[in-house]
Amino acid sequence: LGCSSSQARSRQNEIQVQPAFWWSGMAEPSLQLLLHAPGVGEHEVRIDAPGIRIDSIFRPTNTNYLFIYMNVGQAAPQTFGIDLLKGGKTARRLTYELRQRDNQLRAQGFDASDVLYLLMPDRFVNGLTANDVVKGLKEQTCGPEPDARHGGDLAGMTAALDYLSDLGITAIWPTPLLVNDMPSHSYHGYAITDFYQIDPRYGSNDDYRSFVEQAHAKGIKVVQDMVFNHCGSDNFLFTDLPDSTWFNNHSQYVQTAYRIAAVGDLHAAFGDADNAQNGWFVEAMPDLNQRNPHVWKYLTQNSVWWIEYAGIDGIRQDTYPYADRQAMARWNEALKREYPHLNIVGETWINHN
Repeated sequence: LGCSSSQARSRQNEIQVQPAFWWSGMAEPSLQLLLHAPGVGEHEVRIDAPGIRIDSIFRPTNTNYLFIYMNVGQAAPQTFGIDLLKGGKTARRLTYELRQRDNQLRAQGFDASDVLYLLMPDRFVNGLTANDVVKGLKEQTCGPEPDARHGGDLAGMTAALDYLSDLGITAIWPTPLLVNDMPSHSYHGYAITDFYQIDPRYGSNDDYRSFVEQAHAKGIKVVQDMVFNHCGSDNFLFTDLPDSTWFNNHSQYVQTAYRIAAVGDLHAAFGDADNAQNGWFVEAMPDLNQRNPHVWKYLTQNSVWWIEYAGIDGIRQDTYPYADRQAMARWNEALKREYPHLNIVGETWINHN
């Protein structure tokens, strides 16, 4: 089965399931399934699948969420049912798939010998004008204004691969391609509203995977820009909070002063370091609390999902010092266990104020 942008945000009987599918044979046996729908947290859960068991169920205060932690271990690739029960009877049945892993090289890494080309997809090449404005998204304009959408997309990026190859490029770093369904000023891609969906103004999840494959065919690696620190304020995780601990400062806006030098300075004031990591980048980008184990698992699993699904080669982690340091260290370790050759670089701007 392919994975279109709509399929990545899987809705089965109006239940959103993330991730929409997983793979057999991963190093980490624990799989977190996030279910989101009105009242879904009021159900009990039953699974009958060879080699798979439920380790735990987490029910946050918001009953619109249910987190199922399954041990998939070395279970064979399969499609199985997840029964949601009420009063001991099946109220809803979901179908879930463990896929066979692709044997193609994943996360081959990049190093100082690579020529890395940074591009902003919306500002690069407009390969398909039909997706410049997408019905249903909040921003319904595309034009030449500096802060507006300009129409660049994956079709344009794919069409430009020969041009980039002729320049001697060996690796491409696009700014984030995930959906930013914000009212305005989100062309940059750093206000993610769905961590599992390519922005339809760029194309689909399938288009992204095809872009990576075609880049590899020309000897060009792809580095994905990921955002662990924050998301867009119209992300469903913020507009319908699982509980108040998913975002820093009890999910209330507190502005960071950007004094990230304090994070690594033993002599800095505690308040400066705390504000740097727990304050929000801007009000429209709520600051995720990676110390919450369910948040950490969600974000880490999402990173693995994109590596495995799209076959990317490395990660550029946005606003690296603003996220919790211990959480980021554990994220690095988790990804390296799955992909030993993976390269990760973190963004940091040092402010000496």
